[in-house]
Amino acid sequence: MHLEAINALAQLIAAIGVILSLFYLAAQIRQNTRSQRSVVVDSLTQSLINLIGPQGYDPELTRAFVSATEDWHGATEEDRLRAVAVLFTTFKLFENAWFQQRQGTLDPEQWEAWDLHIRVYFHRPGVKTWWTLRAGDVCGWFSQLYRINAADQRPEAAE
Repeated sequence: MHLEAINALAQLIAAIGVILSLFYLAAQIRQNTRSQRSVVVDSLTQSLINLIGPQGYDPELTRAFVSATEDWHGATEEDRLRAVAVLFTTFKLFENAWFQQRQGTLDPEQWEAWDLHIRVYFHRPGVKTWWTLRAGDVCGWFSQLYRINAADQRPEAAE
């Protein structure tokens, strides 16, 4: 009987150890998730800085970008070519932010800021024109989120 009591006590201690290990594992997973979210936010922010930064050093790039985003058809072909590279990269970055939000990696507050930034670009007349020509370059779900009402060329939010 004495061995049975020792065995039962050992099993109880082992069970408690397993439960404590599970709590520790849950805490580690939570900490890792927070860390991954921080990395995503930092990565998206750094990507945006790297994308926008050259415009601060290159007035010609800024002029070409503004020209094309304000009046796509009125801009020169060279301006449109320069703007396409920036627009494509910018909207791929926006698509990445949207994907991170859909995966739950990007917090709602972070996504609200990205969504506002996207709309600032999206509401430019030249960007609307570019979008109708190139929306297929981004993920279908993302392009549906930001679609253009063909009748009046105004962006509308997808429901």
